[in-house]
Amino acid sequence: MDRRPPRSKPAPAAPPDRSNETPHCPHFGTCGGCSLLDQPIAWQLQDKITAAERLLAPHLGGQRIAFETPEHAPRHFRTRLLYPVRSERDGMPIVGIYEFRSHHVVKIDECRTQDVWLTELGKAMGAVLRKLRLDPYVPGRKTGYVKGIQARLAGGSGEVMAGIITRPGAFPQAQEFATAVMEAAKAIPQGRWPRQLVGVVHGISERDDEFLLGDRHMPLRGRDHVVDRRDGMTFKVSAGSFYQVHTAAHTLLYRPAIAMCGLVRGKRVVDGYGGVGGFGLRLARAGALDVTIVEENESSCRDAEHNAKANELPNVKVVAQPFAHAKFEAKPDLMVVDPPRSGLGEAGVARVLKAAPTQLLYVACEAESLARDLGPLLHNGYQLTAARLCDLFPHTEHVELVVMLERKA
Repeated sequence: MDRRPPRSKPAPAAPPDRSNETPHCPHFGTCGGCSLLDQPIAWQLQDKITAAERLLAPHLGGQRIAFETPEHAPRHFRTRLLYPVRSERDGMPIVGIYEFRSHHVVKIDECRTQDVWLTELGKAMGAVLRKLRLDPYVPGRKTGYVKGIQARLAGGSGEVMAGIITRPGAFPQAQEFATAVMEAAKAIPQGRWPRQLVGVVHGISERDDEFLLGDRHMPLRGRDHVVDRRDGMTFKVSAGSFYQVHTAAHTLLYRPAIAMCGLVRGKRVVDGYGGVGGFGLRLARAGALDVTIVEENESSCRDAEHNAKANELPNVKVVAQPFAHAKFEAKPDLMVVDPPRSGLGEAGVARVLKAAPTQLLYVACEAESLARDLGPLLHNGYQLTAARLCDLFPHTEHVELVVMLERKA
């Protein structure tokens, strides 16, 4: 009989510590797409928190800004491609990302923050531009017509929409461009998560500067929108509509922000700067009595109305007006505002104070604008009860802050 003691099983190996890793990118230091890729994500977040708490100290009342540090450096999270088109010395078009504080374009072969399939699509679209010898727009001379290329990924469904941005006027090669891009997309290898190009659009920009977004969009092939699937709902997002560009925005932003609102069942909600309904539809699904989405962008308004119907949320209505001048029911139980980087401004703050919501959830992508707007809000009957940093822009100095304000009794 074997009297030797049984061998003990070896302890499972501890998972590798990846919190201090820094993704390598051959373009870092030249490309202006990210500035902090060489710093561990924990360092980045600590610096962001320190700067935000210092800036907002007069309004925080000693509170700390909550945040979570991911286990490893985020990669390939960006779902929006937007490349300017410039002319090389031989006159051929080149696409990529601007150098830091420059309008010189860096041709992008790899990217650690952008979705891998989108990066490959960008390279394929650049090759189509060169094959067709499309003429890049030169702002100073106001010659040429192609300003940029774009693509949007719906991370929850894998649908992708691509596009070209030009100046107004004839674009005789539009269909040839769209067909070539659709064919090129079929040859891009699929990764772990399948991607499908569902349409190509033509964005037309009326501006004479380097601004790349189109003022209006025309479908060339397939659809002019993608459909995303998140949190048990579907979201139609058209070419001209705003949508968060981090693939995990539903977990990084929407869930914790809505949790800050507490129980919303039976509440009357106004969703200011509501876009396609990112906050408003989730609050309606959570049991809000009624939700009013206020949005001035026509494309986003159409998408929000479609999304409310598609998700069977009849208690949602859309007001297609600028927030500062919009007409909606006074004294809602909860108001959400998610303004652009310029913040609410004087007129937006005045509209909030006139509405007098019991709770105000302010979502800010610019800390300085938030600090400016908090002053008059806190001096007119509100108190800050919670603050959180949602890191939608890793490896850059940009921040997304969410604060909850409550009206004093």
